Amino acid sequence: MTETEIPQLHLSRDHIMAMTQVLTMLSQRLAEQRERRGRAAYGNAEHAARIADTQENPVLRPMTDPEHQAFTAQAGEAQPPAQGLTVATAPLWQEWGVRAVAPTGDYATVMCPTISEAARLADYLRAENSPAAVTELSELSEQIGHRVAADKAAAAPAQPEVGAATTRDGEASERPRLANLATDLPASVTTAPEWERTEARFGELTAQGVDPAALAAGVQGLDFDRARRPDALVRWSLDQTAQAWEAGHPQQPRTHEDSREATAAWARQLDPTSAVDRAAAGDAVGRYGQDVDATLATTYPGLLTAATDARTMAEWANGAALSQQQRENAEALTAESASHTLRGDDVRGGQGGEEDLDREEAAIAADGEAAEHRGRASEAGSEAERARDDKVTAQFTPAATTTTTVTKVARRTATPTNPPVPVPTQTRTRGRGR
Repeated sequence: MTETEIPQLHLSRDHIMAMTQVLTMLSQRLAEQRERRGRAAYGNAEHAARIADTQENPVLRPMTDPEHQAFTAQAGEAQPPAQGLTVATAPLWQEWGVRAVAPTGDYATVMCPTISEAARLADYLRAENSPAAVTELSELSEQIGHRVAADKAAAAPAQPEVGAATTRDGEASERPRLANLATDLPASVTTAPEWERTEARFGELTAQGVDPAALAAGVQGLDFDRARRPDALVRWSLDQTAQAWEAGHPQQPRTHEDSREATAAWARQLDPTSAVDRAAAGDAVGRYGQDVDATLATTYPGLLTAATDARTMAEWANGAALSQQQRENAEALTAESASHTLRGDDVRGGQGGEEDLDREEAAIAADGEAAEHRGRASEAGSEAERARDDKVTAQFTPAATTTTTVTKVARRTATPTNPPVPVPTQTRTRGRGR
């Protein structure tokens, strides 16, 4: 370091860039390691929320009638090809639609949450290039559609039927509810609209033979402060408690355990290159235990976080659309205000208000001249005050000595974090009471 260099007390740009790259690589490796263990996030609350997002936003789903009409308006009518398949994609709002048409006239239309999932599905259909792929895609989309509809029905609050039988009401009242057994749960969680889906999951587990008291004890003491989806956290805790309870009671029927083992065998034989198998794997996430999730995430990397990424992009798009709408509204209000002002001036002029306009213009001109006069007076006063200060300072400033000294002048630098430190002048001033 030379004498003219100023020491820097912060990292250089190259070091910051290298550290950023290292942290990004470590975060990616950590996410991959979590997925190999069937985890979507580090904390249980965020893990449960991402699993719930994956279940509610599948890799593909069937098109609704309005979406089908909008897709046809963009991609055209479905024309059967002479051979092979005709595959078309088109953006629909924040999602993407995919359509495959076979020579027989059969077709399948599905919706994907992101452009990457739509492109993966379209490439797979073009590579298969057979009517069997269309049939497989159509059947899978219908299956996922039924499952999503069932989840929505389970989440809907139960409405008692008018004129129902007394025995039926008695059976409904005898069925245990998790909200009544788990007294530690806050009211904000048990009264939320999503709570009925949690009660439906609680009913499924109790129907499989799991002790309701054990399930209620398993959800006691949950921390909801950082839970983005409190209902999902409770359902995840119910599944974990049910697995532990089944492992400690081998005398219970093993029908549920056998079903889980069959699902694990199905997950191991999935084709990593098949986009349809990937969609089926996404529909199975979070339903058969963490071991099955680990197998699915190892076969299809990024499957556990795809729905969260799609939700983030959708929220960003909605925020951008809202900002654009606010700007358009502000511009419309400005234009409307200007038109009202012009119309008011026209009406006032049409009513013979020329004299009022002349008086307003004269008043504005007078105000401008007064402001200019005040500005000139202020500048004159400032000049006189600076001259008086310079005169007083000269009286009390000691004369410079004739001794020759070598002064090292610090080199100016453009670094904003370490500016040159000014040396104060030993000057005595007299207080003027101002």
